[in-house]
Amino acid sequence: MNADDLAHKFQARVAAAAREKGRQAELGATRADERRADIEHCKNALEREVLPFLLELSEKFPDGQFTFSHQVERNDSRPVGVSFTIGNGGPTNINTAFGNVVVTRVGASGTWKGVPYVFAPDADPFISNSGDLTRDKIGRLVELLLDYS
Repeated sequence: MNADDLAHKFQARVAAAAREKGRQAELGATRADERRADIEHCKNALEREVLPFLLELSEKFPDGQFTFSHQVERNDSRPVGVSFTIGNGGPTNINTAFGNVVVTRVGASGTWKGVPYVFAPDADPFISNSGDLTRDKIGRLVELLLDYS
């Protein structure tokens, strides 16, 4: 290849990158409404399903053996995540960010912090989106924690 060919190839790549950037910007704008809706679905599911179920669990377990708290969004004071502890075990966290649901648990590691374990969205208890924030799936998560702790 000569210098002209290489310069043309470079210009073609820059033009393609500019087109892709424009396409991504359009996609981001069109999906903004979808992301806002997902955020609302997560908040609604936490309010309707998860928090009442965790409250019920805390009332049914012996005193102090099931505790939970929730995180709220600063702007509207609605829940965006929960954290619960069974017995003396480490905390389990369910966080929602931009409509995504991430479930983590802090386990023993021999250090004072512990090692975070992230539950894969495609593995039991299969919690990955707002539709999975149900009593059944949270119950399955608690059952798994009881079985393996």
